[in-house]
Amino acid sequence: MRTKIVSDGATGSRCATSELGIGVGVMSFRRAWGPPAGAAALLVLLLSACATGFSQGLAPAPEETPGKSGAPDDAARPVGNIQQIEFVGLQRIAAATLRAHITSREGQPLDPARIRNDVRALDRLGWFDSVSVVVEEIPALLADLRLASAERTVPPLEPFLRVLFLLEERPFLAGVEFRGSHVLSREHIRALLAEKGVRLREAAPANPTELWRARRGIERGLADAGYPRAHVEMRLEAVPTAAVRALFEIRDGPRITVARVTFAGNHAFSDRRLERQMKRVTPQVPLAGLRGKTVYTPERLEEDLERLENFYRNHGYPEARVGHADVQVSEMRARGWLPWPHRRSVARYQILIPVEEGKRYRWSAVTLERELGRNASEKPSAELTASRHLKPGAPYSQQELERAREMLERVKVRTPAETRPLAREVDAQPAFDPATSTVRVTFRIRETQPYTVRHIEFLGERRFSDRYYRRRILLKEGESFHPEKLEQGLAQLARAGFVRPPKPEDVHVHFDERSRTADVTIRVEEIGRQRISLVGGHGQFGSTVGLAYNLFDLLGGEELITGHLEGGPESLQALLGVAKEGLFGTRASLGLSLFQNVIRPSLPGQAGRQRLFTSRSSGVGLGWTYPVTPHDSLGFNYQLSETLTKFDVSLPSGISGLPGSPVRASTSSRSIGLRETRDTGRTRLEAAASVSGGWLGGSENLLRSSFEYSRLTADPLSDGRNTWAFRGTLAGVSSYHGELPLHARLFGGDQFVRGFRTGELTPYALAESSGAQGTAVFQAQSPGADLVGAVNSEYRVPLVPRAEVAGFFDAGSGWLLPGWLGPNRPTLLRGTNGIPRASTGLELRWRLPVIEHTLRVHYSWNPLRLRETLSLPDGSRFRPPDRHAALGWALGSLF
Repeated sequence: MRTKIVSDGATGSRCATSELGIGVGVMSFRRAWGPPAGAAALLVLLLSACATGFSQGLAPAPEETPGKSGAPDDAARPVGNIQQIEFVGLQRIAAATLRAHITSREGQPLDPARIRNDVRALDRLGWFDSVSVVVEEIPALLADLRLASAERTVPPLEPFLRVLFLLEERPFLAGVEFRGSHVLSREHIRALLAEKGVRLREAAPANPTELWRARRGIERGLADAGYPRAHVEMRLEAVPTAAVRALFEIRDGPRITVARVTFAGNHAFSDRRLERQMKRVTPQVPLAGLRGKTVYTPERLEEDLERLENFYRNHGYPEARVGHADVQVSEMRARGWLPWPHRRSVARYQILIPVEEGKRYRWSAVTLERELGRNASEKPSAELTASRHLKPGAPYSQQELERAREMLERVKVRTPAETRPLAREVDAQPAFDPATSTVRVTFRIRETQPYTVRHIEFLGERRFSDRYYRRRILLKEGESFHPEKLEQGLAQLARAGFVRPPKPEDVHVHFDERSRTADVTIRVEEIGRQRISLVGGHGQFGSTVGLAYNLFDLLGGEELITGHLEGGPESLQALLGVAKEGLFGTRASLGLSLFQNVIRPSLPGQAGRQRLFTSRSSGVGLGWTYPVTPHDSLGFNYQLSETLTKFDVSLPSGISGLPGSPVRASTSSRSIGLRETRDTGRTRLEAAASVSGGWLGGSENLLRSSFEYSRLTADPLSDGRNTWAFRGTLAGVSSYHGELPLHARLFGGDQFVRGFRTGELTPYALAESSGAQGTAVFQAQSPGADLVGAVNSEYRVPLVPRAEVAGFFDAGSGWLLPGWLGPNRPTLLRGTNGIPRASTGLELRWRLPVIEHTLRVHYSWNPLRLRETLSLPDGSRFRPPDRHAALGWALGSLF
């Protein structure tokens, strides 16, 4: 509908060309089913009644000027109030639901800008294919309006208007079906779409954009699996109740893999060495097909070409260029084995990569030019810092140049008046000399004012307060901006599990060079106040698995309530705790917990692996933790517990550590402990010590301590893809008065050395009992240890996302030191105390989705084990149960 606006130059009045003076306006959005497109044409035309009245007649409307369209100005707005708002075209959606999303209301004057915003708001809901609006006068009021204008006895009445929102509802999506694929199952497709963020919500309006993204995502997933010619068609099939079902017809197409990658123009490095730099398309590596290395996509190859260029630039060839790869599909003869041996013709990719190496350059000299303040001073090792990376005569390396520049930026510079280091910027300017094939680099060092954090803002739908986020982000307004602090804060924010890890595009930092300030904006996505997760791991008493329920900020004080139930064949743990972070406005955390633990270890002995004792402990613990630095934390805990131990076999006092060999024993413990932790992501150090008894009270008088250090190091030979991992651990427990209870001892197993079960790292003691005829019967039994130490080393190689394989070597041992036990000491079998054990093998690790725990399956061969047969006093012989090889599994990372 088109409406003309007429302007009367003599009187300045405006009136509509409609004979009855009815104002009409239309504004619409329309979408087509298919790829995302912009909104359709936007048209807003509003008419007003003529201000001079109908009695004077209507001026003829001049012709409309072609090409001039758009929203009228404020003077062209129709005069009138909204009498009715109606929604036309609704089938399932209630009108009351839509009224909550618009701002126009009955009884208000008509506002074109508000109507325009209402149309946009309805369109943004994603429920409609078409949204338009029509504004018209209510005809029943025209007689009153005309009478009032003719008689002029009463003021002219403003027309009453009806606002009609014309809507075309999208059909509801009743279901989604995937047909035709022999490569991807339905579950695999749904997981693939979820990973790409595609949401096909059933029982909701069908979203054409998401359906198009799903089609493209399936094609991309098949291409990543080696089916580049896959094609997916999507069609909507009508079902009863005016809904549709989305059908995805999938044609996988032939599988086309890469047969060979060759290079042209390379002279400095062999084809084999260049192939090792490629990580995504490498058909020559072992098990390439199983590892997905024979699949070609333009994105995969582009990543490898960039790696090749970086390799050349880091090995003396700064001018090297890797050209556009020539990718051809050719028919090849391949051997097949099913259903019988035969040869068949298959399509394979042949990739040729051209290389221009250029000259090889070497470092010649390093120069530092300083532009520091008059009173500034720096450590004298600045030149050594740079020269250590850029040695004269060594091949040019862009990577080493950047490392030297970063290290020079971190050199501490101070002035007498400054209490903190000054910020500095370092520019690296290499000068290439083609005649001598050398590079001279100049580092220009200048003093700069550090950026100050001016404002930190958190966006997104949030339930948690600003204080919750600011306490964990580490950056403070008014302090210097440090990228490391921001990264550590984001990791700490996501570690709690109530906020999704922010993506790079969710974090924006705006630097103002003029004022040297930084504004930080972080978009957060909260998972919710409640979280149920699967927990587990491998500890002193075997593998365990369980559930943890966390409820955060229930009372509005940022408290965390935790319910924890975890168990396995040899132990059961139950815990209920509450923790409060940011205690009294500080960074300290305070936690209170109630617990009950049951352990029933299966320990090696002559009669086989048997239940030696059952121990039930219950009590309450109070813990306090304070983050000293972004990497270091200090903890203090106080614990009260009662332990009831029931011995399942008859033991002499030397084994149990309790006089008279009682059937049941009860002990109480009051302990305090300290724990220090340092975690930088690649390095972790944890030291703990506790004391019980004495002036604290209780019947256990024990000292406990432990130390653990682990480190991850990227393998430079694999360009950081593979990782070396090391761990050293030492734990001890001793009694300074009275007995060392059996349940308090250490029963080392595969939590220290893989391939050895619970108690097999400990020595063996001689246990005597009475036979049926009163004769003495002897057996060997593990009495535990009071000192256990182990070292672990691994070489980890990633296979596919979330999975890796590791070759490992573990070594460790357990000691029972008599001076730490108390008056009753067991008789140890000679040659079993402190015997080293070692194992080596392979371990497969898989990071389980959703629960985010690592499932470990390992096969170990034990070259160092207790393998000799021991003679007992009654003439019997005891053979330790250390295995030659073992297959094991565990939930949770070893370190």
